[in-house]
Amino acid sequence: MQNCCDLPPAGRARSRCPSSGVAGKAVDWKTVAALTRGPIPPRQRFRLCRDAGCEVVYYGSAGAVFRLDDLDVRPGFKQGGDGLVCYCFLHRRGDLARELREGGPSRIFDSIRDAVEAGDCACEVRNPSGKCCLGEVRSTIRNLQREPEVTR
Repeated sequence: MQNCCDLPPAGRARSRCPSSGVAGKAVDWKTVAALTRGPIPPRQRFRLCRDAGCEVVYYGSAGAVFRLDDLDVRPGFKQGGDGLVCYCFLHRRGDLARELREGGPSRIFDSIRDAVEAGDCACEVRNPSGKCCLGEVRSTIRNLQREPEVTR
């Protein structure tokens, strides 16, 4: 007998987004269920499309497709500019840029890291990737440090 919370064994999400053709990353059903509007989507294997120019965010093995307008939160990687990089504590790219312009090490990164270490985050259901944001925050800081208008 199958547990009500198990994923169905049949079907795999296609590896490429049905709209952009970009290879997607696997994401847990619970992440999709937590971030989409309306009824909880049927259990299936989901992938995340990170292509900034594509409206599709999630697509599933049973054919479900969720676009930007279907989500409660706008993914920073789709939004660009001042998009969110930390979904638990609502830090944006612009927050990191301001901090770097002021000089010194990233207090934002340190505060997020400390909260994650204390177990005070919910990345698996708040972050559209379903993963911890620390890698994305670190990468954003590195990219911002290369921008002359930020490091002047």
